[in-house]
Amino acid sequence: MNYKHLLGRKFIWQQQDCYALLRDFYRDVFQIELPNYARPDDFWQTGLNLFFDSSRDAGFYELNVHPSQYKFGDVVVSAIDSGFGNHCAIFVENGRIIHHLYNRLSEGPVPFKGLVRNTCVGVYRHKDVPDLAVLETEVADIRSFLSPKKQKLLDELRATHSGPQSETN
Repeated sequence: MNYKHLLGRKFIWQQQDCYALLRDFYRDVFQIELPNYARPDDFWQTGLNLFFDSSRDAGFYELNVHPSQYKFGDVVVSAIDSGFGNHCAIFVENGRIIHHLYNRLSEGPVPFKGLVRNTCVGVYRHKDVPDLAVLETEVADIRSFLSPKKQKLLDELRATHSGPQSETN
């Protein structure tokens, strides 16, 4: 799951902010296009609850599960210095998140703790994200862990032991 290119981006309101990171992540990782909602300056201080109000329309539903059940691609909504959600982060591997705080570079994977966890008002999952339990684990050929000398020995052993097989019925 390639998202590393989204890290280290400069913060530009409505162009490279936390929601833009979420949109780009979902587009690049899941091929899901999320709407680009207008985000007025300080929307959370004017009574606009944009994350909550638009989450269903964008295909998300709120989770009511133990944190150990959060999955790759789940979205954390936090209310930082606000009564409304005004920041989002994305779960990636090992319970870590990527996110883009105001006037900072986008970062991660970082542990889900501190400011983002302490101000969390909801965790959401998109209805079209596949179950990634199988996809998260890359399958590797065991031979890639062996030295060339050991690979050659393994090939010789296979050739020696893969002669004609007798049929037993």
